[in-house]
Amino acid sequence: MINPNTARHGFLFGDDQGPWLTERLTKALTRETSIRIGFRMTCQEYRHIAIAIDRKFIRGIVEEADEDEEEDDVHDLMAAHSTKLATARYARMGGLTRSLTSESIDVFRSISDKWQQWYGIVSRKRDEVRNVRSNQEEEGTLRDRVDAAVKDLWGPTGTFRNPQQEEGVRRVVDGESPLFVILPTGVGKSAMFLIPAMLKDAKTTVVITPLVALAEDMLRHCKDANIDCIIYGHVQPRMARIIIVVTESAVNSNFVQYILDIHLKGRLDRIVFDEIHKLVKDINFRPKLEQLNQLSLSIQYVFLTATFPPTLMSTFHKQMLIKDPIFVRQVNHKPLVRYEVRRLSGDVKRETYNIIDTLVKQCQELEKVLIFCKSRTECKDWSLRFECGAYYSDSSNKAQTLEDWMTGAFFATGSLGAGVDITGLKWVIHIGCPYGMINFDQEVGRGGRAGEVVTSMILISNNDYIELLSDNPTSLPPDEAAMREFIVGMGCRRMRLSIYMNGDGEEVNCEMLAGEVCDICLSSRSLYGNELVKRRREMDEVEVREIKKRR
Repeated sequence: MINPNTARHGFLFGDDQGPWLTERLTKALTRETSIRIGFRMTCQEYRHIAIAIDRKFIRGIVEEADEDEEEDDVHDLMAAHSTKLATARYARMGGLTRSLTSESIDVFRSISDKWQQWYGIVSRKRDEVRNVRSNQEEEGTLRDRVDAAVKDLWGPTGTFRNPQQEEGVRRVVDGESPLFVILPTGVGKSAMFLIPAMLKDAKTTVVITPLVALAEDMLRHCKDANIDCIIYGHVQPRMARIIIVVTESAVNSNFVQYILDIHLKGRLDRIVFDEIHKLVKDINFRPKLEQLNQLSLSIQYVFLTATFPPTLMSTFHKQMLIKDPIFVRQVNHKPLVRYEVRRLSGDVKRETYNIIDTLVKQCQELEKVLIFCKSRTECKDWSLRFECGAYYSDSSNKAQTLEDWMTGAFFATGSLGAGVDITGLKWVIHIGCPYGMINFDQEVGRGGRAGEVVTSMILISNNDYIELLSDNPTSLPPDEAAMREFIVGMGCRRMRLSIYMNGDGEEVNCEMLAGEVCDICLSSRSLYGNELVKRRREMDEVEVREIKKRR
């Protein structure tokens, strides 16, 4: 219904400036129709659909106009064209049915139903989209088949790792959509598409992932589970239980047609977006997200990630036009991570080298130190100094380089931040301020997968720290503002991280968690430590005032 309080300007699509231009109208139409009817409608398509609606519901079903008829129907004149042009050009079917109209198809459909009834066969049924299977007997059988798939995947004694993983899998199998599953790193998000694909009646699941390394890792998991799987672009396109595609290929017109063909054959179960936070957050992936939204297929959509703070949801809503999502979230406070920020003064590079060198020398057999750098050049330079491996976006033989890393130091950029399993990782170091809290949390999550204690250490120069302290947090994007607060704030670091990552009501500090203690909480346990922290902050604020004066 139109809001009666809305100002009227004489135009259905208009404002104080007059009627909307085609570009603005098309943008509004494509956005709203994708949300509300699952079909992306352009202005050109609207012209045809509006006339078809007029013929069927406004003027009623009438005989088609004779092409030689001179008198124009008032409905066609109101649409700014003649009846002859409307009959010849608008609201007609294309392809094999181009000689048919929507009215004649309605008539033919009813006749076809009568023939089927006379033959005693089941007549046409209206297609219905079901979000949840309703038959109790079917649900019981389905539950048993899911349990059997769990045993096939993880062995005779295999079980779900936690209630949220089980809930996520069962909601996927039940067809609930759109579904967000947010599970900590290492908990097994891949079960969300592996187990449904192992069911007897499973069709095709498309998994869209942002990184090639993740695609290859998924392929390995599928092969281990004996699931028919391909990576699109690596082999000749064909039908498979799981089709993995990297984001760049997913927006290719050939791939879109390939998926549409599978969908039209009734063989497409769902599309799964892996590491969805990267599609939303990273500037390189954001345009791809908007293009992927144009698929608008009436199927199940599943979104997987380990890090999706509530503040990202509004951005995601805007880009994917998702309505009323269902959430399965396991809050993870990383109790085995010890957070520390270390300020460096004097020769920053020498201090950085000495700290990393000390940690490397402390490594026992198969223990590792992972150091994140902010640029590829920095990453290569440090790896040469330590004569160790490096991992960045266009480095060669990534998988082999990781496999060769048995102990000691390893340098990387954020390219290593998602979905890469690393065993024996005891220290995660960041040289300089991380780009944002989401990336930082993902990168720290590379460690501790086997239950070992991990130390997260940010090495930041004193000058950079003061500059960060002088920044106005309200002028920064939420993710950067949260990272700033984590580094320069006075309270428990874990508390600030958990507030941003998990939202109100889910925050914890080190004392509440009874886990590893951050450097600030450790200092606060002694009167001397508290005094040192306060004095240093007073000195910092003097420097901040000087910086602001110079600005």
